Amino acid sequence: MENSVYKVDSKMKPPVILAMSAGMVLTVFSMVRSHNFLFLIVLTPFLYLGLEILARKIIVDSNGVTIQKFLRSSRLNWVDIQNVDAVRSGSKTFLILQTSSVRPVLITNSIASFQDLANTIVQRIPGDKVSDSAREISQSSPRKLWPLIQAWLVCVIFWIILVGKLLE
Repeated sequence: MENSVYKVDSKMKPPVILAMSAGMVLTVFSMVRSHNFLFLIVLTPFLYLGLEILARKIIVDSNGVTIQKFLRSSRLNWVDIQNVDAVRSGSKTFLILQTSSVRPVLITNSIASFQDLANTIVQRIPGDKVSDSAREISQSSPRKLWPLIQAWLVCVIFWIILVGKLLE
């Protein structure tokens, strides 16, 4: 089997990059102008989350699945996966991979070609280890519009705050 690489949907990248840019400028501007580290404390989790989103990558190969995130990675071999399940909440979908040695791994439908990824994983796991909901998700996954809307909202809010700070 050839390696298949799945990354975050490319439509998510522009708002995340723009929001992170505004956040970094706000942080630097705030520290230089008022020696206030409050923005740094508040914005650090948002910047880290943005890096997590941009760095997220899932690699499927003949031996298993590798999930890479910012500064961390986990590897699940096919033989170690004990259960594949799925949960749907509105337009958000989670594929859950369970092994005995690590806590469950969640894969969200913010990944481009999520349905293809879910189908590939479901096909590689013995049928008795795959739940009905995981099979259903691998056949049809809902559109993922809300995470994109959320990303643009955060982007707009950060840029409004930045413009406000610059106009002070």
